[in-house]
Amino acid sequence: MTAVCWDHVFAAVPRRPYIPDVVWTDSDQPLDRKTDPEAWADAVAADIPLVTQMDDGADGGGLFPSSSASMPSLVRLMLDHLAVRPDHRVLELGTGTGWNTALLATALTEGKVISIEVDPVLAAQAEENLFACDIEPFVIVGDGLQGYPGGAPYDRVVATMAVQRVPYEWAEQVKPGGVILTPWGTAFHNSGLLRLVVDGDGDGTASGRFVGSVNFMWARSQRRRFDTREFVGDVIADPDAARVRHTTTDPRPLGEEHADFAIGLCLPEVEQRTYFGRGDAAGEYTQWLSDGQSWASVDYKPGADSFEVNESGPRDLWAEAETAFEEWRNRGEPPREQHGVTVTPNGQWTWFDGPTGRVRIGPAPVA
Repeated sequence: MTAVCWDHVFAAVPRRPYIPDVVWTDSDQPLDRKTDPEAWADAVAADIPLVTQMDDGADGGGLFPSSSASMPSLVRLMLDHLAVRPDHRVLELGTGTGWNTALLATALTEGKVISIEVDPVLAAQAEENLFACDIEPFVIVGDGLQGYPGGAPYDRVVATMAVQRVPYEWAEQVKPGGVILTPWGTAFHNSGLLRLVVDGDGDGTASGRFVGSVNFMWARSQRRRFDTREFVGDVIADPDAARVRHTTTDPRPLGEEHADFAIGLCLPEVEQRTYFGRGDAAGEYTQWLSDGQSWASVDYKPGADSFEVNESGPRDLWAEAETAFEEWRNRGEPPREQHGVTVTPNGQWTWFDGPTGRVRIGPAPVA
């Protein structure tokens, strides 16, 4: 059977009917269709992500984004990697607005899409959007990390939220040779689009490489621990109580995309935030790291030969980051796409340059 022609599907299923009246773009201020319909329409028509819910829908919230409509080009990229045929059975994890569900439902002329949404309010709104567009959805309120065994086996599973650990339940519910596509990351670095293929021998193993760069909101039960907390002043309660040293390691290369990804494999539970200077200090920044017990910060100043490092707690987190960076450089600075993940009934691991080439996960001892 021929592959789906996504050009035709996207032309038939515009994003606009699925976008709520209030969204957030790159500003902390909401954009309201009722008060500024032109700006709202321009944002919906643009190739940009739109935040559609803050603080899990809590009244008066505005602290952290909790649901969004992805930029159309990214939606298309993921659907291309999913390699759907019209007769496939697809499980979508994270209904959101329902637009991606509608695209799949339109493409699957001889198949079916089942969609799971953890938030009952979002699920109800998505169903309303879909029915209004003459699409009869199969939307379930539940935890997408558990999949939906009642509809298995599936040809494809696609997640619209990031995970730090791929649930084995997904692999169990996919046919041999089927595909799992999910955003993946660590608490340190969230950027991987992971494409797994379930083993054709039927042993329940799924393995595959990263195929691109995406940054999705976390599955709610796998969120980073400190996302809803003030990093400096709360997570790092006393930034003045620190050991002070200097390093000649320029922090900028450590923050580049593929290096940052590799460091995150070694510091998967460590979170980082970067605060940039303003005015005369516009070229400066401070990068903060914390695991909840230990923390570190490094100050970057243009033209400096060394950089001040502040650290506290039992771990020397910046030294660990430097060690992980050197390990990555010694492997030849491989990009994220040379890495992959294998998921088995007995656990999962990340690898470099082939499923047998495991890379270290977790901190290394610092001399």
